[in-house]
Amino acid sequence: MEIVITGGMFKGRRLVVPRSSVVRPTMGFVREAIFNIIGERILGANFLDLYAGFGTVGIEALSRCAKFVSFVEKNPKYTQIILNNLKNLDCADFKVYSISVETFISDAHSNYDIIYLDPSYILGNLIGIIEKILNKRLLASSGIIIWETSVRNIIEDERFNIVKEKVYGDTKLIFIEGD
Repeated sequence: MEIVITGGMFKGRRLVVPRSSVVRPTMGFVREAIFNIIGERILGANFLDLYAGFGTVGIEALSRCAKFVSFVEKNPKYTQIILNNLKNLDCADFKVYSISVETFISDAHSNYDIIYLDPSYILGNLIGIIEKILNKRLLASSGIIIWETSVRNIIEDERFNIVKEKVYGDTKLIFIEGD
């Protein structure tokens, strides 16, 4: 299966990903919408792609001039796919972690301008993960979390500064700003 990068310096380039009943890469029109919404915030940003799967959103961030992207995916087969695609694009400013999101958050000391979460829709509500990100101050003070989830997930948590929600078919994007 091929995924096409929707914008930036790699626009039109293809990523090679296997067909999978477990991982569903973020659709091109949803990736394009994400980057249209965040606009110039991506320029020079430190970007964190949690539950990276095949890394399509993080690679799109690199294409659109993120300064650095960290990919976190616990499945080593998927991290190898991410690495192969990054090598084929001749990317340099990234790090791929083959560990669980929970372990990464516990061990992380970096600060990210944009944090993207795309867990399996069956994992449901990840309020606890977002709380840990915010409590550990992994999100820069002017940063944003983008959570891709199912439209069936209703998030009404006053602890989070939800600034926007957008729906694309069965996909909902929730934008949460830091303090």
